[in-house]
Amino acid sequence: MEGDNYYVHNQETGKLNVYTTKAFYDGLADDQKKIFSRFCLWSRVQGCWISKGKAEGCYYLREQIKALGFVNKGEVGERITFDEQVARTQERAEYRAERAEHRADKAEQKSDQLYNTAQKMASVIPFGQPILVGHHSEQRDRNYRNRIHNTFGKAFEELDKGKHYREKAATAKETAEGKKYSNPEYLTNRIKECQKHLRILDRRLNGKLYPNSPEQEISEQARQFYNNRIAEENEKLEFFKGKMKAINPAWCEPSVSTRKIKGKKNTL
Repeated sequence: MEGDNYYVHNQETGKLNVYTTKAFYDGLADDQKKIFSRFCLWSRVQGCWISKGKAEGCYYLREQIKALGFVNKGEVGERITFDEQVARTQERAEYRAERAEHRADKAEQKSDQLYNTAQKMASVIPFGQPILVGHHSEQRDRNYRNRIHNTFGKAFEELDKGKHYREKAATAKETAEGKKYSNPEYLTNRIKECQKHLRILDRRLNGKLYPNSPEQEISEQARQFYNNRIAEENEKLEFFKGKMKAINPAWCEPSVSTRKIKGKKNTL
């Protein structure tokens, strides 16, 4: 049904939630399905597609799903601070780590069971006993040895699966513990990134595309958008600066870099 195809701007995540039905999705052509798989991720929890990027940058995705008949139903949820976003990300990562650890334990346990089973099966065959070609037991012996081989193979597959989930758990744990927020290099890069974004947004707010561009009038909608983005970037900047000062109380915010353009000093 047409009313089942719509999208909303999730204020909490800052992303687009795209809702549709399985019947509608299955009826799409392959190139149309790729729009979703390329720009979105499916969430079983929320029962919808979630944009990979922030809603503000999903212009192409919006246009494509509008062409498919999707309706914009506005915004849902309430905007949360960057600090709260980080806390929620860490909370979800902790859950992912626990789930991955559980799956790793199950895979390793199953691997041990299969390996022990294969060893017991192999112990029945005397060491060095060949297949008696032409004997009435030849085919049965071959089948039995194949089952041993396959059981060993399944054991190693489960072992690899366990390693895979251990690695996922380790990555999720790092996110949950916020290890990157104690890395000075990471924090320095994020601070510089925020400062760069703020300079660009400030220019956009003044109607300037480039540093030396003439100022132009912008719409009230654009002004509100840039002001909101500036507030978000300032939140992030203060968060990263706070983390940096926590690990290095003597840290001072670097001065804004400058460069010469046509003989003049211009702030980047």
